[in-house]
Amino acid sequence: MNTSLPNNQQRRGFLSALGALTTAMIPANIFSAVPDKPRTKDLKPAKDIDVFKQEFMRAWKRSEEYTITVFEQMPEEKLFYQYTPESFTFAFQFIHCIIFSANHVAVRLGVPNPYEKRKRDAWDSITKAQLSKELRDFYTWVRTVVSNAPQKTLLEEEKFAGDTIPKWQLLLALENHIIHHRGQAIVYLRLNGVTPEGFVGW
Repeated sequence: MNTSLPNNQQRRGFLSALGALTTAMIPANIFSAVPDKPRTKDLKPAKDIDVFKQEFMRAWKRSEEYTITVFEQMPEEKLFYQYTPESFTFAFQFIHCIIFSANHVAVRLGVPNPYEKRKRDAWDSITKAQLSKELRDFYTWVRTVVSNAPQKTLLEEEKFAGDTIPKWQLLLALENHIIHHRGQAIVYLRLNGVTPEGFVGW
């Protein structure tokens, strides 16, 4: 049995043959069959909106659970920790998520904003227990608004981040925004010697 390693010429021949075989196995129209923007504007029937709401509620519940888990890990005395003077405090990473998300949801879905008249001073003096409750109340509020949102409203399109998207897709963008700030909060935990809880997933 020949146990010698293949030389460069043999390797090139093998890779060339493998590439040709792979290409032959891929249907010619596979790329043309992939839409430019999957499922951005094709939610039309009420059934699809109902499915979206169900999926969003499951994802939103997971988001709430992990957001609260990350928030609760920071000791009370480090609640307003910031790594540079111009950076958000740990607390404001979450406060910002509440204020920003609530404003977009209220304005775009046409509902009252429960945080509209809240002054900055009230947030600056908030305790850990109070902010924990605010986070839970915020998640509950969004859940209620989305559950009651009419099909017609969620299918309406608006400008957002340089694109035109249906309002139901805006809710996914807001969740991405929360993920962004929650990720920063995890770094704050590390900077204070706290090992973050692992992400559970779906």
